[in-house]
Amino acid sequence: MRQKLGQHFLQDTAQLARVADYALIGEGDTVIEIGPGHGELTAYLVAAIAHAKNASLILIERDAALILGLRKKFAPLLEKGAMKIEEGNAVEILPTLAANLRGAQYKIVGNIPYYLTGFLFRVIGELPYKPVLSVFTIQKEVAERLTAQPPHMNLLAASIQYWADAELLDIVPKDSFSPPPEVDSAVIRLATLPKQPAAAAQDHFYACIHALFKQPRKTIGNNLRQLPTFAALPKEAREELFKKIGHSSEERPQDMHIKSISLLAHLLYNE
Repeated sequence: MRQKLGQHFLQDTAQLARVADYALIGEGDTVIEIGPGHGELTAYLVAAIAHAKNASLILIERDAALILGLRKKFAPLLEKGAMKIEEGNAVEILPTLAANLRGAQYKIVGNIPYYLTGFLFRVIGELPYKPVLSVFTIQKEVAERLTAQPPHMNLLAASIQYWADAELLDIVPKDSFSPPPEVDSAVIRLATLPKQPAAAAQDHFYACIHALFKQPRKTIGNNLRQLPTFAALPKEAREELFKKIGHSSEERPQDMHIKSISLLAHLLYNE
């Protein structure tokens, strides 16, 4: 059943310990683990939480059979109330869970199935109350795209780096998993930026990056023409716009830094 869900269980104990360390679990943290499976990573998170005052763990698992095993394996913690298990799909559960945790510091950790990665990042990016930190094991290629900087900026990188500092921490060989996937994985850490933009500003930014990266091989100027706010600007105003963001209209979107893109969206929509 789990293979149908694209799940590969991380078995390398040294790597599991590092992932738990990367979460920087401290006093008062609520840690949400997505897809705990048999509890391989969970055991290391439990050990970290034991050394952090008032820390707790929430597991999100959609496989009922695996939940039975988790309840048996971690029965004492569940009885103490230091752990809870939520049954269901993480992308459906997270918004409500995050809303309930408002006012508390929480973090998300998980070995994420490849099919779920993009959707999960969109859900987290849209949360009004985001985790302070997220640590994920994901496909290496996706991790490299997500953490890219100019001259390799792309739509995924821009959409994530708008709300978080993204860092690639480790490469995880495919033989560290059971069963092994077809490609290597990587561990990334997303540190949510302390100041998050207003909803309207987010909408404008995402409209801007979808226009910019719709045809990445075209120039910034050509791609922006599909935005009504840019198309309506006279030539002089466009030239002034590019001066302010520090880029030429003839450059490629991949050459833009996230701060330049944010400024571009801000100027285009006169926020």
